[in-house]
Amino acid sequence: MITINPHFLSQLLIPITGMADVDEEVEKYRELDIADKEQYRAIIRRIIPASFYSLTIENQEKVKLALNYYLSTSEIDFERVFHSCLPPFDHPTNAKDFFVWIWEELFGDERFQISDKEQYFINPDIEEPYSIS
Repeated sequence: MITINPHFLSQLLIPITGMADVDEEVEKYRELDIADKEQYRAIIRRIIPASFYSLTIENQEKVKLALNYYLSTSEIDFERVFHSCLPPFDHPTNAKDFFVWIWEELFGDERFQISDKEQYFINPDIEEPYSIS
């Protein structure tokens, strides 16, 4: 059984979490075109990898497992995940795309897919991502 926690997805957005309340950050992204994939990829490339790789190896793996699972299924609302972190800019037209681009930046050509959904157990503990150092 593979245990995943949906709350590990928010770990990917740590660098932009809460920045909707910082006027300078909001202003920096004011001209972001929600239809321009390359603008989003540039933001992701600039801020997400360093944050991801600063996590423990164990937490990196948990984040990757959660991202793999939820990109492979339709069991999460990516728009809700994105907005729950209060980023300083809107998500692209399809919020899931933002997470697909994160996957591609972090894991290159590695495909996200699960072979048997029954192998997975969902742990909804919101505290887990913050209780492991």
